[in-house]
Amino acid sequence: MKKLSRHMGIHLGTEMCKKIMAHGIKTVHLYTLNMEKSALAILTSLGLIEESKISRSLPWRRPTNVFRVKEDVRPIFWANRPKSYISRTIGWEQYPHGRWSDSGNPSYGALTDYQFMRPRAKDKKLIEEWAVPLKSIEDIYERFRLFCLGKLRTNPWSELDGLQPETKIINEHLEKINTKGFLTINSQPAVNGEKSDSPIVGWGGPGGYIYQKAYLEFFCSKEKLDALIEKSKDRPFLTYMAVNKEGIWKSNVGQTDVNAVTWGVFPAKEIIQPTIVDPVSFNVWKDEAFEIWSRGWASLYPEADASRKLVEEVGSSYFLVSLVDNDYANGDLFGVLADF
Repeated sequence: MKKLSRHMGIHLGTEMCKKIMAHGIKTVHLYTLNMEKSALAILTSLGLIEESKISRSLPWRRPTNVFRVKEDVRPIFWANRPKSYISRTIGWEQYPHGRWSDSGNPSYGALTDYQFMRPRAKDKKLIEEWAVPLKSIEDIYERFRLFCLGKLRTNPWSELDGLQPETKIINEHLEKINTKGFLTINSQPAVNGEKSDSPIVGWGGPGGYIYQKAYLEFFCSKEKLDALIEKSKDRPFLTYMAVNKEGIWKSNVGQTDVNAVTWGVFPAKEIIQPTIVDPVSFNVWKDEAFEIWSRGWASLYPEADASRKLVEEVGSSYFLVSLVDNDYANGDLFGVLADF
């Protein structure tokens, strides 16, 4: 209903502006009321702007909170759950600007019911797409695979609607690894000097260049993780962090290491590095990520349902893994997982 109301509002706003402009008035003033997407949709419908030319100031949407306007660095883990990240950092006295400093200094808020609330319209779609009968672990793999191909619109680990544009660059690779049991919930392709006004990976406005390290975040079994760790010994550019629900930790990075995985170079500016990977934030995020198995997916089934039990078993036994290929120019992150 909420989505329908938004579409109706965009339609009515567009029609109103058309009538105003038909009488020779050449200027309209739209108050966004923190709903800039609706205002942009009206302007696009009127033919006044091209949607593909709307530039993001950062890879993630800036919050409307006036106290956070200088915030320009975030851990990548909440990329698909921005509302949850804002909720869990609302009590911070200072927000990161320029670089991510001591990640142990901020105190992330505890998990609350808010992190698992969804609009009713999306709840219905989530039940339709994810509360399906599951007879084996392969059926779980299939849900993730279909989402990576854009055949599902919802995902328990995402507040966003469908695949993001840059995910479509690598969705065939994602399909293959999900079929093998690497259940992805976050990713980004490697980018080496793409123009900042690119409609897919661009941000920050024209005149700059964008760089990204290939990144994958997924759940997998302990057996697959152990094999991946063995492979990484011959690949010095590969860094990983892995943790299970109980807190068992495996990694080849230090506890205080911070890795910038996205950065931009712009005229007359310092280098901007808006997304990072760090162990402290990852350990905070892991509680939320594992809780979604039970509260975001398993809870869609009746209590005694066999499918619910299977989902809970996977969530309890798998590891959450963050994997970065630091060779953004010549790396092959998916090649590492090709022969599993």
